[in-house]
Amino acid sequence: MKPAKKILCSVVSVLLFFVISCSSSNNNGISSCTQEYWVSPNGNDAGTGGSNDPFLTIGHARDVIRDGSNKGVCNIVVNIKGGLYPLTEPLAFTSQDSGTSSAQITYKAVSGETPVMSGAVKVSGWTLYDEDFNIWQAQTHVNTSTMPRQLYVNGVRATRARTVNYPNYYTPTATGYTYSYTSGTDPQIPPDWDNPTAVEAVTATQWKMMRCPVAQINGGSEVVMQNPCWTNANVYPEPWNFQLLSWWENAYKFLDQPGEWYLNPVTKILYYIPLEGEDLDTADVELPVLETLLSVTGDVASPVSYINFKGLSFKYATWLGPNTSDGYALDQSGFFITGNGHQSNIIGHDPNTVRTPGNLSFIYTQHITFENNTVEHMGAAGLDFGMGSQNSRITGNTISDISSTGIQLGGNTFEDARPATSSQLTTDNLISNNLIEYTGQEFWDAAGIYIGFTTRSTVEHNDINHTSWSGIAIGWGWALLDPGGFVGVPGGTPNMWGTFTTPTSAEGNMILHNHIQYFLEKLWDGGAIYSTGFQGTSIEDGQLIAFNVAENKRIHAGGNTFYTDGGSRYVTLLENVSLNNPQGFVDLGPCGKASSFTELCWATDIVPYGEDMGGCCPYGDLDFLQNYLRDSLDFYDICENTYYPNFPVGMSFIDNVKVSSSSDVPASILNQAGRQQASSPGSEDWPLFLFKPQISGQSIK
Repeated sequence: MKPAKKILCSVVSVLLFFVISCSSSNNNGISSCTQEYWVSPNGNDAGTGGSNDPFLTIGHARDVIRDGSNKGVCNIVVNIKGGLYPLTEPLAFTSQDSGTSSAQITYKAVSGETPVMSGAVKVSGWTLYDEDFNIWQAQTHVNTSTMPRQLYVNGVRATRARTVNYPNYYTPTATGYTYSYTSGTDPQIPPDWDNPTAVEAVTATQWKMMRCPVAQINGGSEVVMQNPCWTNANVYPEPWNFQLLSWWENAYKFLDQPGEWYLNPVTKILYYIPLEGEDLDTADVELPVLETLLSVTGDVASPVSYINFKGLSFKYATWLGPNTSDGYALDQSGFFITGNGHQSNIIGHDPNTVRTPGNLSFIYTQHITFENNTVEHMGAAGLDFGMGSQNSRITGNTISDISSTGIQLGGNTFEDARPATSSQLTTDNLISNNLIEYTGQEFWDAAGIYIGFTTRSTVEHNDINHTSWSGIAIGWGWALLDPGGFVGVPGGTPNMWGTFTTPTSAEGNMILHNHIQYFLEKLWDGGAIYSTGFQGTSIEDGQLIAFNVAENKRIHAGGNTFYTDGGSRYVTLLENVSLNNPQGFVDLGPCGKASSFTELCWATDIVPYGEDMGGCCPYGDLDFLQNYLRDSLDFYDICENTYYPNFPVGMSFIDNVKVSSSSDVPASILNQAGRQQASSPGSEDWPLFLFKPQISGQSIK
């Protein structure tokens, strides 16, 4: 006898003016009742939340849902009307705001409309301050203890006032720099700046960019830098330390070019030189003051789950951390060191780093969907899915003009590598069909997408354009966190970061069908796809990099297009394409400056560096199969490690083809690379072994 069917019902609330049409569940166990709310910039949080009486804020809608009786019973949809939603605090969700697999909660734009969540204040009331230099001023009312680091005029990132590149006559010292002009034709830029603690020194070389603030100026010539930033930046050896002075930034005296700005930290007066044609009486001038726009944060016992964000726009956020005494003492790819106690090293890397935070942050989350949203004008990382991110989908978004990484997934700590509990593991996440462009705008070292220690991450069908360093970076540790004691960096020693007997959580990750263009636009020694460390326990459960198209690298930038760097192991590269990525050169700054690397600067733009395939001290067990390469079919590795003189091992190169143009590449690969109009079959559902070709014994080394 069949069980009686549930009686369908329609419940109309006279008091709340919203509609619930429901049955307890359908045959799949998914709720068929739906409760809807509306939010509008013209709404009222004292209203009912109905379509004709919407709430004013998303936060209030969240609170109503949290306290309502239908959470976990019905699907709940918050319809957000177009317009501006200024944020004065993060839009925050905790495990109390979770849905369930059968009753999810969705925050979405009303069809055809664009709701914009903004963390900026508008600046108006401009007056001409200095007619000779066309400097304008406006009073701001910034309440943050340290000054915002970004300004946008008519949607374009302005340049914080800075000097020329490689200002001369600054000699590095143990505490900073000493200025001494004796002779020469370079501009004289003595350290006679007002508000010196707001001034920042910047160095950019190879894969590193660092920023440290000034502590004080003594006698008009000695520039003392703030600690621990200066000390931490110099635990690294030359040329990865803070020796080469790339420029000074953030003083009124540096204002000399259209598009530059300066915010006085004492008076809070903003100064700006307009670009040609800009009218500050009508311009939209946005000063980001909020660091986090969206915070979705659970904990190890109670993750946030089953919340969907669709069709929303997040704009204008800053990051104030680099203004502090910690500064930005970079290790690599947006991870830097803070505090005290870091030991000097000769490998250019430290075992204890912290991540650049996300302006949109997700920690201990499960089954989150972030779909068809816009994230732009961010001062830190755009999207950051940290520890415990599981089964989430980041699809169809536009992520543009980001100071650091566009999308950051997983971390690189010892705990990320070997989570103590299953809920701490970052696993089974999808990054698909996104446009990611103009990343690393302030912190050049950041990749378009960064993947740390994760299991079964799929990165597919993304367009990644205009990255200051690498397009995609995956992995961490140069094998120093992997079992066996292999050292994937020159000068390192076995087990220098500890002895490990179990594999990390890096396993089964796939990078498929991405289109990466205009990478290495600022730094060098990176690639379209950069990988490091062991990526599994065998080729079968290792990392797959397949069907990606990389083209139009900055011509002079040295790097490896498909870069299996230090300690890389168990990686298959299948049918990838490299077009217009000629071998570049070393760039260690100019000679003849007081801060130059005197023994290395001669190599700049003279010594060639990189190929399409390469890496520094990979372990091996790397399969390069049927790739279409422009430069060379050789593997580029100029590094040596005395502990492992016969490595890399297990290197297979089978049926790779040298090409000169796109006409030499199968159209199916080119057409499938990047965003697709229709969804792909969903690689996250495809068994990894279906991709793994069988090697027939042809190998090199």
